[in-house]
Amino acid sequence: MQTFVPYPGFVDSARILDDRRLGKQRVETFQILRALTWPTYAWKNHPATRMWRGFVPALVCYGLACIDAWERRGRLDATRSSLLEFTGGVVPEWSQLRATGQLPPWLGHSPVHISHQSALVRKDPEFYRPFFPDVPDDLPYLWPSPSFPRWPVRRPALEALPEEEALAMLGFTEMRPWQRAAVDAALAGSDAVVPVPPGQGATSAGLLAAMVTLGRTLWVAPGPALPEHPGEHEEQRPAAPASKLSTSVARAPSAADLAAMEDEGRADPEFRFVRPGDLASAWTADTGLVVVEGEDVDPGPLPRRVPLLRLVPDVEATPARR
Repeated sequence: MQTFVPYPGFVDSARILDDRRLGKQRVETFQILRALTWPTYAWKNHPATRMWRGFVPALVCYGLACIDAWERRGRLDATRSSLLEFTGGVVPEWSQLRATGQLPPWLGHSPVHISHQSALVRKDPEFYRPFFPDVPDDLPYLWPSPSFPRWPVRRPALEALPEEEALAMLGFTEMRPWQRAAVDAALAGSDAVVPVPPGQGATSAGLLAAMVTLGRTLWVAPGPALPEHPGEHEEQRPAAPASKLSTSVARAPSAADLAAMEDEGRADPEFRFVRPGDLASAWTADTGLVVVEGEDVDPGPLPRRVPLLRLVPDVEATPARR
């Protein structure tokens, strides 16, 4: 199970896929969406699912880019309406997702995209080598760390949760020192710099701090600016002679599955992940916390005063208040 993203732009990624993999991407997207949202569906901890946790509209946008490319090659599709059920029938637009911080923070990081380019060259060198002439064919997949330990993570009305409820919502039983430091700073309404031991998951500290804070959270993640456009569509081709619709063999959703999909489609994301310099576009009046990931990441000016939590890598987990 895999979603191929050899480029940051979803349209660019879909356009260069061969027919067999492009057709399969529509099914893979559907499968991951079910794993993300259906309460008892399998594959919830598969790395291809984990990397999309919290970004259902973005994944639907990716799937629709694959469908558009598939149809432009003269093929028939029967999955579009199924994907849109996960966003309440709304077509997620790249520009809106980018502006409101609803694209995953790993998008645009070259090592991730190069690992997918390498995998494609390895799978079909004759087809993909012209696209990626200098990329080695033996690089392992680079699976991005998930932004959330589970999904969904959704508070009622953006209210501040008691610590015990925040821990339970994220699947934790107790706080580690750096998580404690982040939560204490949030409860005090003060800025803080919290060192997190390498490999211990900096996002958990930021998420817990957000859970005990009233309002929405803006998360400034390191990385290059994302493209303003997802890419150029390929030219429309004549209908493929052998093109026909396939009958779905996927199991029908249960009542609980349908309810979870409706909740997902109605949700207004309370976490918005932006790149340095893009904070203003994703800012909302109910923003209650800004999390900055990295020592040298400059979030830019804040439209108004809210607590700022900076998570930095360090071998010692002693918080330093600003």
